[in-house]
Amino acid sequence: MNLLADRAARWPERIALVDGDERWNWSRLHDEARALAAELQQTHGVAPGDIVATALENDAGHVILLHAIFLCGAIAAPLNVRLTAAEQSRQIAHLQPRLFLSEPVSFTASSADFHPVQTDESRLCSILFTSGTSGEMKAVPHTWMNHRASAEGSAENLGVRTDDNWMCVIPLYHIGGLAIVTRSLFYGTALTVWKGFEASAILETLGRERITLLSLVPTMLQRMLEANASFTAASLPALRAILLGGAAASRTLWDDALARGLPVLGTYGLTETCSQVVTASPSALAAMAGSAGRPIGGAELRIEDEHGNALTSGNTGEICIRGTMVATGYLRNVPLTAERFANGWFHSGDVGMIDDANCLHVIGRRDDMIVTGGENVYPTEIEDILVRHPAVHETAVTGVEDADWGQKIAAAIVCHADLTVAELEDWCRREMAGYKIPRVWLRVEVLPRTASGKLIRGEVRRMFIDSLPSRP
Repeated sequence: MNLLADRAARWPERIALVDGDERWNWSRLHDEARALAAELQQTHGVAPGDIVATALENDAGHVILLHAIFLCGAIAAPLNVRLTAAEQSRQIAHLQPRLFLSEPVSFTASSADFHPVQTDESRLCSILFTSGTSGEMKAVPHTWMNHRASAEGSAENLGVRTDDNWMCVIPLYHIGGLAIVTRSLFYGTALTVWKGFEASAILETLGRERITLLSLVPTMLQRMLEANASFTAASLPALRAILLGGAAASRTLWDDALARGLPVLGTYGLTETCSQVVTASPSALAAMAGSAGRPIGGAELRIEDEHGNALTSGNTGEICIRGTMVATGYLRNVPLTAERFANGWFHSGDVGMIDDANCLHVIGRRDDMIVTGGENVYPTEIEDILVRHPAVHETAVTGVEDADWGQKIAAAIVCHADLTVAELEDWCRREMAGYKIPRVWLRVEVLPRTASGKLIRGEVRRMFIDSLPSRP
């Protein structure tokens, strides 16, 4: 049976989707998605296995369209709405979709003769481009089996309740957003979709809708903490977990969240792993704070050195993952697939360490490592120290070329108040080894980030290149 049809038959009156003041139960969601699927099939010729690309904002119409694509047995490929026309055109050319939709679809076709395609575990469900900032085209196909394994592993850790309502503020073209759609489908639970990000409005909605689960990146959580001092566990009794991922969170952020009693769980996942593969446990919240947690059910992790050898706990190396939720490669990119999905393990390109309690600590991207004077430095360890300064709001650290040192450390700073370089350097001398102290400083109003809140470190690097005097 088709999953959506099954949910509508099993729980017709249970709430499935919330957008503002409007609600869809599973019966209504199925009926509207079915009518839209008939339109896709009869007017646009969408058949099982076809790719349907979308470039739409987070709203109920987009969620219903995704379900309609699934009902057709087609493959949903949500695209980043913030891309330029040229960037979007390159992605469309890479996908070769049957249909590209950048506006809401109206439907006139009759759904009387439409028959939903059975949900087949081996069938492709989605294709997403990674949110990485490199220029290489990386589109990741996910099967229904990948999505199911991800949902089951998450459920084993978090549990599933009939009153669960997972709020989706992550863009639907990001795996962290799309996975909430598929999980709600597998679990038969509610999804509240949210367009844009406005901290105060989101906080109000968390209470009004009795949201139980929320996925955020650290920047979003930081803004919510700053927006309202009463954002605490006591003010939101229904909220049982905030999953924090997408980027490393500072110790200051963790401490603030824990002081408020908020159920913040570290997570780690990628587009290639169909969302989270590591998550902290609600039962060990304080003990795991600051880490990404432990592997979810069905996921295996190991840390490898540069030669592909597995490292023991406490040693730093590349994070490698395998499991049923892990994709098998990239769309139309055989060389990169062979490189990254080698020997049965997905090689993430991220650097981390597994401690004696089997918790993963993510240090940063392997490519972001700064080599200065022969010493290896990861930007996140410097950033974590800098944001502890009471006048520093946020920061981004990178390396810039230097004739003497190979690279010198550069820090872009967003400040709450006036702050001199001398004061920053004094702070650093007390907190870190001398070779880790930034040699170049740049005060900025805002740091470049993706729509999901991930720092675009390449753009930070370009900011420094543009600000430095050109060589003769």
